[in-house]
Order: sequence, then C-alpha cells, then structure tokens
Amino acid sequence: MFSQPELQPISRMLAEPGVSDVVINGHDCAEVLVGSSWRRVEAGFADPESLEAAARMLIAIGGRQIDLAHPFANVDINGRLRVHALLASAVNSKTHISIRVHAARQVALEQLVQIKMLSADQLKLLREILRSRQSFLISGAAGCGKTTLLRAMLGELTAERIITIEDVAELQLESTSSVSLCSREANVEGNGAISLQQLLLESLRMRPDRLVIGEVRSVELITLMQAINTGHSACATIHANSADQVRERIIGIAVAAGLSGADTWQQFSKSIDWLIHIENRSGSRAVELRRLNE
Repeated sequence: MFSQPELQPISRMLAEPGVSDVVINGHDCAEVLVGSSWRRVEAGFADPESLEAAARMLIAIGGRQIDLAHPFANVDINGRLRVHALLASAVNSKTHISIRVHAARQVALEQLVQIKMLSADQLKLLREILRSRQSFLISGAAGCGKTTLLRAMLGELTAERIITIEDVAELQLESTSSVSLCSREANVEGNGAISLQQLLLESLRMRPDRLVIGEVRSVELITLMQAINTGHSACATIHANSADQVRERIIGIAVAAGLSGADTWQQFSKSIDWLIHIENRSGSRAVELRRLNE
C-alpha cells in the first residue's frame, strides 16, 4: 500500500486478509482486528525512532503535521484509511498508531438486507425516513458499522446536494453533487483553526439539501442541533453501546460543554426524528429503529 520503506511494516499488517483495524502500541507491539477478534502480529519496527518516523510520515501523507507541541493527529488517507497517531511525549512514553480500514466500496442498502443486517421492513422504513427528509442519529459501539450504514443511506440520495461536516473526511460520498468539509486545527503559532461551527455557517451558504455531521463526540452536538434548527434535514453518528445509553451520552456531552443536560436532551429528542442503533450480536449485526419526537 505504501512505497516508503519507513511504512513497510504497516503495509504488511494492512495486507493481512480481512483486517479492519491495526493498532501499534510502541515499536514492539502490534495487533490487527479480523472480524471481531484481535490478533497479535509482528510490529516490524527496529526501535522507537523508526515508529515515530512512520507516524510523522503517515500524518504528513494525510496533509497534517504532528510534533511534540501537538502530539495527537487524525487524518484520512485517500478515502481508504483513517489514521490516529500519538507521539511519545508527556502524554504517553510510547508512540501509538491506530488505523481503521474503510470499506473498499460503498455498500447499498439492499446489500445490508442480503447480509441480514437489515430486514425488508427496516429497509422500507429507512427509505421512507430519507424520502420524507426526517433527521436521524445512528448509534452503536466502535466498529459496528455506523459509517457503513450512514453511507448506504446517503447513497440513496443521488438527486440531493449533501454537505458533510467532519473532523476527518471518512464518509467519502460517491455523489458528484456532495461536498465534504473538514475542520482544521491551529498551526504551531496558534493560527488557522477552522471549527465545526464555522463550517456549519459556511455550509448554510452553499445551498445544501441535507447536512451531515460525521460523528458527535463533543461540540458536534451543538453543531448538529444548530443544523436542524436551520430547517435542514440533518443526520449524524454517535458512539453508544446500547440505544438506552444514547440519552446518557447526549446529556454527558452537554454537561461537558457547560449546558443543561436535561434541557439539551429535551431539545435534542424533539429535533431528531429517529434513533437508529446498531449492535453486534453473536458475530452478526442487528439494527433497531426508535422514533424520538412523537
């Protein structure tokens, strides 16, 4: 995958059949995720300096910079990989790299029925949610398929102008009418930052039919609610281990942002029409749909 000699150990790990994730915890420890099982593999880095050089190179390929002043970075590489890197620093004594492998191609909703992730009735309901321009939130644990389902749903909307707002460009929609906007961190001088909030304001001037916030972690919650309040159809994903946990996650995010948790949840549940939750059950994925604002 990578031609640079410094990245050959990572290319080798990514070439393992069925790998969806690679994690490197220091130069001498690496694991790959195949299906739902982690497997230890040879890291292949001679020393900590070799791994640090690889981390810096990966982030540079993704168009960003990582250094001891800013030891964390997230990038998307060619729509194929999502890379997170942490340089050895006061935060942690080792360099860490986490890589998520995106699906090779966009999956259609019908294919999710074929693999029994969706039922025929759920497919019909999802299409009605899209047709009637209702807003929705997709929840689930890490690696359960939230982005895959969101991309499949948005892939149905070939006649719409969709604007995605993300920290890292993961959705990579195939529609030529879609626009991907990514936030930007400040440079070493503390200048040049572009926030999700700013991107939202810019997107409203770009004549969107639908706004998509890639993942709600913190301030994205405020961005999503603002998007819905503009009268646009909007959607997002959020990490939660169960559908019941989504309320706790929203309240926790609101409190961390200095807002009233109960009031935020009340406003959020009135703004979002549907919660779509994905669970891994005995190695297979199952989807649950809940109406929120009845």
